[in-house]
Order: sequence, then structure tokens, then C-alpha cells
Amino acid sequence: MKHFLIAFVLFSTWLYFGIRYYECNVKKLCEVPTTPKVVAPIEVEKVPKEKPLVYLPFLIKKNEKTVTFTDSTSNPLRVYYNYLNKNQKSELVITSFFNKAENGTIALSRCESVKKILADYGINTDRVVLQTKQEDFKFQVNDLYEKGFAFEFQTMSDERIKAIDKGIATKILYAGFGSKTFKPDNTLNAYAIELKNYLAKHPTKQVEIIGHTDSNGEAEANEWFGKERAKSVMLYFISQGIASDRLTISSKGETSPIAPNNTLEGQRLNRRIEINITN
Repeated sequence: MKHFLIAFVLFSTWLYFGIRYYECNVKKLCEVPTTPKVVAPIEVEKVPKEKPLVYLPFLIKKNEKTVTFTDSTSNPLRVYYNYLNKNQKSELVITSFFNKAENGTIALSRCESVKKILADYGINTDRVVLQTKQEDFKFQVNDLYEKGFAFEFQTMSDERIKAIDKGIATKILYAGFGSKTFKPDNTLNAYAIELKNYLAKHPTKQVEIIGHTDSNGEAEANEWFGKERAKSVMLYFISQGIASDRLTISSKGETSPIAPNNTLEGQRLNRRIEINITN
């Protein structure tokens, strides 16, 4: 009887494990417990907020091309001038607004008015991008509106920088050259900063400074005046950190006019400094 019980237990054990093997390994009926995967929570994409518009300090008038400063007693362009000088890879993007009662051409004309004001102040308008946009706004008292121009600074592309460099390499300056004494202005100061930056990128380039005059006076005297003015510009560039061995001067006096000398405007255009950069 004892042997029978032992045999029965062994048979039962064998039968149990045999059935489990068949179910799990052959029929694949057994569930294998797995460690649950931890899924990171999905972040809801945040919608970027629109940048608030920042406006230039100009007033526009309904259906008029010209613009005026909102505050004519202050010096509102200094901040833009300084920023562009300190950030040589940046440009100023200006949007000119017009409403439904106007048309796009008036906004373009206002852009040109602003461009001239910036140029007269000494800002290099090669680094100013102008565009227009229709907005739903109402003119205020006296048909004036003080938010006619929005602006932002943006980093220029490599293509834009190359285009700007071409303008630096060939430049005509009118910085107080109407008189016999030298008067550096914002235009010359800004150009000196750009030129220094340009020469740092092109260490083999040389700068030729050529003085020009109108036809008033003797030709020999005009040649001398042209050279003296070129010399003054050279000394100014040196004072701004440009190496003297990269600068040369010459004068063409009255011999290469770019406008008729029989008008005051023509004479003003002929009194100039020409900058040429060579290898």
C-alpha cells in the first residue's frame, strides 16, 4: 500500500507539470506578468503669444504723405541709431500702417518720408527694411494718428550682410564738406563703425579716401581742399581705431563732378568724400 501511494504522488506531480508545460509552452495559454510601462504625460503645446507692437515716434495724417515727430523737442532717433551701431548684424524693420479709408500707396510714401528722416539723422538706411500693412484704426483729433509705424530689430541673414558690405565698400559721404573745415556728423560716425567691422572681417582690404569739390575757386586750390578734407576723414578713422596703414588719401578736386555746378544743389552734391575699398 505504501508503494502505491508513493507511485500515485509521483504520477500526479508528473501529470501536473506536464499539463502546465503543454498549456504554457506549447499552447501559449499562460499570462506572463509584465512590469507596466510608465508613459510620460503629453505636454500640451503652448501657443506663443504675439509680440506686442512697438511704435516709432511719428504722427501720420489722413491721406497725407508726410510724417512728423510726436515730440519734436526731444531726440527720438538716438536710441535706434545707437542700437544699430552697437549691433552690426541687426536691421530695423518698419511697418507703415494705413486704414480702409486710404490706399497702400500712401503708406509707401510715408515709408519714404521716414527713410529720409532716418538718413538725414545718420542712420544707414541700407539696414532699414520698409513694409506696409492695412489695419483697422481710426484717425483721432485733426485727422492725426500716433501709431502709424511699428518697428522691430531683427538679425540679418548672411545674404543681407553681404549686400550691406557692398554698400560699405563703395560709399559717398556728405559730412560737413560744404565748408573748408571738417565737421564729423552721425553719418560719418556710423560709417566709421561699419567700416571698422568690415575691415576686421577682411584683413587684406585697403581703404582709399578721395576728396571732391565743386568748381568754385581755382582748380589748384580745389585740389588742395579736396585732399585736406580726405586727410581729415583719414585722421577721424584713425581716431576711431582703424589702422593708418590701411588708409590712403587723394584728391580729384573739381575734375569729377556728379552733378552740374551751375546750381546750389549740384555744388552740394559735388562736395563729397568718396570711399573705395580695394584688395
